[in-house]
Amino acid sequence: MSDATYRKERIERLLHELRYEVERGMMEGEIEETLLFAFIVPIGKSLAGGVVRCEFRTRPTHFALFGPQSKPGLQVIDGGKS
Repeated sequence: MSDATYRKERIERLLHELRYEVERGMMEGEIEETLLFAFIVPIGKSLAGGVVRCEFRTRPTHFALFGPQSKPGLQVIDGGKS
């Protein structure tokens, strides 16, 4: 297994764990409905001199607008270290 494949699988596993913890925490009233976690990756390939802003946010909304999500909306692209 390549490092890129391992990293993608690890990120996806962690996002599924995060989803579980957020859902349980909200359903049990342990955490608020609005959360924000954001950070900057100090390199971006799309823009010269750019950075990548990573963000996880929760907020109340109407279910009909988005419907159930079967998996995290993460797309990991090839192009990492070979």
